[in-house]
Amino acid sequence: MIRLKQMISELISKHKKGVLVWVVILASGSMIFRGAVQRPQIKQYEAEIEELDIKIAEEKERQTEIDDLREKVNTDEYIEKIASEKLGLVKSNAKIFLDISDED
Repeated sequence: MIRLKQMISELISKHKKGVLVWVVILASGSMIFRGAVQRPQIKQYEAEIEELDIKIAEEKERQTEIDDLREKVNTDEYIEKIASEKLGLVKSNAKIFLDISDED
């Protein structure tokens, strides 16, 4: 009788180990499958992140240019340059040189 109980106990413990092994195998397989299924989506997100990083760098560069221009705008040199180039204005004491050659 004791021997039978011992055999039954061993049989149950063997089956528990087998079931546990199968549970671990199935769980691992499930995780690997999910990872494989999600890989294309992860690649797509990585590509989007790369594009956004490039856009961020471009916008930071643009912001730097805007900040530099903002500093220049209120200077006398910039105002004179714009008045001369866009409006054709000159200072009252400026010397004007005209090209009178016929070379066009």
